[in-house]
Amino acid sequence: MKNIILIDRDQPAYKGNLHLHTTWSDGRLPAADVVEAFKAKGYHFISISDHDVYARTDEFDTADFITLPGTERGELNPVPDKNPGYHFGVLDDPTVEPELPRYGHLEQFPTPVPWVGEASPQLLIDELRAHGNLVVFNHPEWHLTRFDDMVKYDGFFAVEIYNHSTEWSAASSYGAAYWDHALQNGKRVFGIASDDSHTHEPDWKIPEYGGGWVRVQAEALTQTGLIRSLKAGRFYSSSGPEVRDLRVEDGELKIACSPCKFIMFKAFPQRGPFIGNFASGKPLTEASMVIEPDMTYIRVECVDFEGNVAWTNPVFVADLLD
Repeated sequence: MKNIILIDRDQPAYKGNLHLHTTWSDGRLPAADVVEAFKAKGYHFISISDHDVYARTDEFDTADFITLPGTERGELNPVPDKNPGYHFGVLDDPTVEPELPRYGHLEQFPTPVPWVGEASPQLLIDELRAHGNLVVFNHPEWHLTRFDDMVKYDGFFAVEIYNHSTEWSAASSYGAAYWDHALQNGKRVFGIASDDSHTHEPDWKIPEYGGGWVRVQAEALTQTGLIRSLKAGRFYSSSGPEVRDLRVEDGELKIACSPCKFIMFKAFPQRGPFIGNFASGKPLTEASMVIEPDMTYIRVECVDFEGNVAWTNPVFVADLLD
């Protein structure tokens, strides 16, 4: 079995939010103020993903903070005003040559998107990719997404597995079950945690931003560097804990993290170990499991003492076999 390093404690990692809103759609603050809000929280990058308007904001880029072009496409509803429908996160992918022209800054998209049957979500995903974008299946739990949609539709590179705004406002933030359904049916997709924040009020005791993020190991803090690593799964997602190292070594998957209450290995089709210092209650900072060759994937969740979670991306066991 191959040895691989997935997250390297000795390499830089950049903290970012891929889902947020400004006054270009239904957010409360203009883009410049939102940038400053995330800088103040120690983020290295964001994507301004306003509803159905594309943002290219490299004027905010500095040596230690950048913005990734993107949008959120929605208003795709089988029954207008009665069905939650579909929302997709959209990130410009500079590593591909698009079939169609890239979207321009503040380019607006007509809404609602016409519903032409069950193929409608796939048609929108294909359109977004043709214009040179990555696509994220946003907040599936909040949108009452059907589990079969994770299998029926193709071309999205990730599922939004934690959406802080819907946790903060509607307690329907988790998409990990949808993610596992996709993975268990052979999809190679990653998991993303984000804010979906609109207000960015720094003085609230229960803030609605800064609650879900990704941390990406990239060759440089550049759009190309970040997107290349996102596509390769070289990141983890979190609502609190840190993943400090993740590797396959001598047939074991090994993880190191900030102090946590539990470490759970989510393996399929066998169940991975659930680890905690149950007698002493002492924090865990590392754990490992033996990889069985007939497993299809393994991902790890680290849960801190406040219930916040860090999610690693899946390790696909077939890629490890010689």
